[in-house]
Amino acid sequence: MWRKLLKCREVAKKLYRVEIKNGRNTSFWYESWSPLRCLKDLLCDRGYIDMGISINAMVCECSRHRRRFHKNPIFNRVEEVIDRYKANITEEEDVSLWRNGKGDYKNRFSLKETWQVTRVQYQSCYWKKMVWFKHAIPKLSFVMWMAMKERLSTGERM
Repeated sequence: MWRKLLKCREVAKKLYRVEIKNGRNTSFWYESWSPLRCLKDLLCDRGYIDMGISINAMVCECSRHRRRFHKNPIFNRVEEVIDRYKANITEEEDVSLWRNGKGDYKNRFSLKETWQVTRVQYQSCYWKKMVWFKHAIPKLSFVMWMAMKERLSTGERM
């Protein structure tokens, strides 16, 4: 069960983000709190070394971070995000947000809306009730189903 859930991590990352207030409960590297999304994914393994921020740092600890100028422009963008965070610190708690079907984020999780966002929607099958009904003979239903899918071994297909 856990392996199946772990396979869905990448999908879940796209649906979750954190609105920063005080930054005490949000991981700097592993949570999606900036417009750049998850910084660990963006900057890879050496990012925390190049930035000089601990791998286990919370966002609030970045208020003590001294700005540097880097050769790599993505690091400079992260420095700008940190400066923007420093300007907007409040004493409220951080808010976890979940994406809903309309594309905006809410502060409550809804399994129904998450399912609607993640599933692949196919066109409704108009002939299914003609083939699959309560008193149908399975062999005939199967042949009809194959015919509707154009998968019968006819002379044309052989």
